[in-house]
Amino acid sequence: MNMDYKSTICKLIDCIEQNIKCKPDYQKMEQVLSFSYRHIRNIFRKTTQISLSRFILARKIANAAFEIRHSDKSITDIAYEYEFSNPDTFTRAFERITGLTPSDFKKSGHLCGRRIICPGVYAPVILDLVSPKFMLPNFKEVNVMGEMKKTADSCILYGVPKVYYGREEGGLRQGTPFPMCLQSVLNYMGQNISYAELMAYSGAAFRMRWDVQGWNLAAVDIRFTYENHLQPFRLAFKGAGRSFEISENPKKPKSVSKPDAINLIKSELDCGRPVIALGVVGPPEACIVTGYRDNGETLLGWSLFQGDGGGVDEFSGDCQIDESGYFIKNNWWDSTEAIMSIGEEIGEKIPVKQVLQNALMLMTKELVSTYNNNQDFYGGQAAYEAWAKAVENDASFKEGTNIEMIEWCQGDAETMLGEGRSFASAYMCILAEKHPALEAEFKDCAKHFGAASGCVLKMWEAKGEHGLINKQVRQNVASLIRQAAAHEKNAYAVLKLVIDKL
Repeated sequence: MNMDYKSTICKLIDCIEQNIKCKPDYQKMEQVLSFSYRHIRNIFRKTTQISLSRFILARKIANAAFEIRHSDKSITDIAYEYEFSNPDTFTRAFERITGLTPSDFKKSGHLCGRRIICPGVYAPVILDLVSPKFMLPNFKEVNVMGEMKKTADSCILYGVPKVYYGREEGGLRQGTPFPMCLQSVLNYMGQNISYAELMAYSGAAFRMRWDVQGWNLAAVDIRFTYENHLQPFRLAFKGAGRSFEISENPKKPKSVSKPDAINLIKSELDCGRPVIALGVVGPPEACIVTGYRDNGETLLGWSLFQGDGGGVDEFSGDCQIDESGYFIKNNWWDSTEAIMSIGEEIGEKIPVKQVLQNALMLMTKELVSTYNNNQDFYGGQAAYEAWAKAVENDASFKEGTNIEMIEWCQGDAETMLGEGRSFASAYMCILAEKHPALEAEFKDCAKHFGAASGCVLKMWEAKGEHGLINKQVRQNVASLIRQAAAHEKNAYAVLKLVIDKL
């Protein structure tokens, strides 16, 4: 590629991708690139050997193919969504680019996922379609990094979506590491699945945990959702219809040695599959391993504890940052608690009824004894009440107490409630679309979960800049906690009715 125009072409592709469902806006292209459209068109063809109009069509078809493969939309609806004048025009264009009609593509076994199509732009492609009529796989001049870089002692997968706190889906902010990591890996592997679904499958959307001993930063750990610490991971994998393997380190049951862990990581990455690890960077939260060097002694990947400014925060120890943005971590074994690999094939998912029964259990079971046998947590309504009483307890806020730690615990509880119930609501909306006969019930349930989540916003308003120091503020926050509990009661009352009807 002509290096003088490399950044220009990447900006143009990013502009195209962000507006892929609209008709080409040539005036906007001129504003973004500060060139005339004629010049833009000429430099695009010169540097890529593809006409701009042909590329835009190929990108529309790639995005449409992704939706044909992964959504429940009709081909007709998809055609109009991508600004084709009628289904026949769409069919002809689709066949011209892919060699298949949309209907034949839907019946085929072709996989769709997301890959880097140029530096900084990650977008849908047909993973295994090499037809010369499909332009994108031949667009290698722009994709300077490639999809996989392999040597005798290293392998790095590029294009795995970054995970970070505050990433959004449907206007809702994500905050639970494991579902985020799993969604990113599955998306990379060609499976389009929502964060809301993974939150529901794992149980994270419905959990509330409060240590029976009081304020505890560990309460938010997803491994305390069930008495078996691996259960949220197993349910999420099964919910997505994926086979999996979880290998724990020697301080856990069914341990795996470091050489075995390295062999597992290498074998998965060599086959093009990222793995999920607990630990590696920061606390033992989930991260994504996207590559290895030095025969596995060094790992690369995404962690939610990476700093936003290109660095890594205080949790990271001896981490560095690769030019791809991935962390680079040596001496990773001691800080790693488990390695999770994910099967290639997509099988049968957990039935909706089972997901909802599990949700009901999480919202009503009031005491959970966790896997280390000395960590008991309140759940359900008992957790809400224990939380409210802890906030009301003046002794916890006397001079000399660790107010900062309490504020962190308060924030974690608010995350379980605010993020959890907002995505529980989103999951109910998904079910409302898929089950028209129960649409009213699912929407009613979504409303109650949404109201529970909304209490967190009111807590933030009540605390303002001063947090929980003021007694009246604490009383207001405790009242809001109990209001959230009441909304949750209403939600699981509706769920009971829905379960009986399924």
